[in-house]
Formats: sequence, C-alpha cells, structure tokens
Amino acid sequence: MCMAKGVRAARKEARPSEILQAAFEEFSIRGYAATSVEHIAARAGVTKGTIYVYFSSKEDVFENMVSDLAQPNIDISSYVDALGTRKTIEIISDLLNNICALIVDDPYKREIIRFLVAESNSFQNLRSRNREEFARPILSAVEAIISYGCKSGEFRKEAGDIDAFVFASPILGLNVMGHVDPHMNIPSPQFMEQYLSMVRHFLLAPGV
Repeated sequence: MCMAKGVRAARKEARPSEILQAAFEEFSIRGYAATSVEHIAARAGVTKGTIYVYFSSKEDVFENMVSDLAQPNIDISSYVDALGTRKTIEIISDLLNNICALIVDDPYKREIIRFLVAESNSFQNLRSRNREEFARPILSAVEAIISYGCKSGEFRKEAGDIDAFVFASPILGLNVMGHVDPHMNIPSPQFMEQYLSMVRHFLLAPGV
C-alpha cells in the first residue's frame, strides 16, 4: 500500500512537467491559437480537468511552458570572470558558440524563440522576462568582454564603439531563418566558423 502511494505521489509530482512537454509539442505543431487544452490533455494522456488542477488556463500553460523550457543553461558570468586568464578572443568566441548552441541547436530553446516572436504581443510579460533574464545578461557579458579586449590592447579600439547586439544578432538571425525557410539556411557549425572568422578579423588589433 505504501509503495502504491509512493508511486502515485511521484506520478502526481511529475505530471506538471509532462503536461508542459505535451504543450510544447502541441504548440510547436499547431501554433498557439490553434492549440486547445483538449489537444494538450490528449497528448499528455490526461483529462482536460487534470490540466486545470495544475494550470488555470491555456495561457497559464503557455507561460509556464516558456518559463520552464527557456531557462538558459550556460553560466554567463563565467565568461566575464575568465577575463585576464586566457585570450579575450577565445572567451568571446566560446560565448558566441554557446549562444548558438543555446538558441539554434537546442530544440527547446530554438522553438521558444519562435514562440516569443509569434506571441510577444499577447504575452508582453514573457517578452520582458526574456529580455531581463536572458538577453540583457548576454549582451552585458559581450560588452564587458569587448571592453576588456580594447583596454588590454588585444582588440582594436574602435571595436568598443560597436553595440553588443551587433555581435549577437547574426546568431539570432540564424534561428529566425531556420524557421522562415530551412532550405535557405546553412548548418550552424559552418555558419559559426565563418562568422567567428569575421569577428576575429574585425576585433583583433594589428599585429596580435
């Protein structure tokens, strides 16, 4: 009896995550507007009523799904902390590579970006959270790394005048292009090799 209760308790604890995973799959296939709570319940293998035990509405499911799956899994501060311990060009290259892995190669984060683009007007709080919790920390880290490289003489002085968004936006563009027309896209490793070659050419001071 105790074992049965333990199994039921474990299933109950896991159910919200299962519902959010089902929601992700349904929203990915149908889009937000065309997805109903019934669709999510059917994919999760639960009743519609079970969805409402954990979430108040489809909007609540969507917001929790984005929040649950959009958490960045890279330690942004570690790149700034590494300044002075290795070449600055290596640090910025590693950061940009990991940004690409996060928003282009990771299937969850790639789709979450698409959701945020498509539904940002309806979920402005999610857009604000993404900006404050994800975008700003990344851009601040890029800015700090570029500034350090300029002050140390490793980077051209004029590099410090370029907005950090300029360095990150091509990767975001690769994500968007993958959704707009995958046939016009190029594999992310090939893209990053060519992109980082341009970044190094622009950043590095003559003779470095």
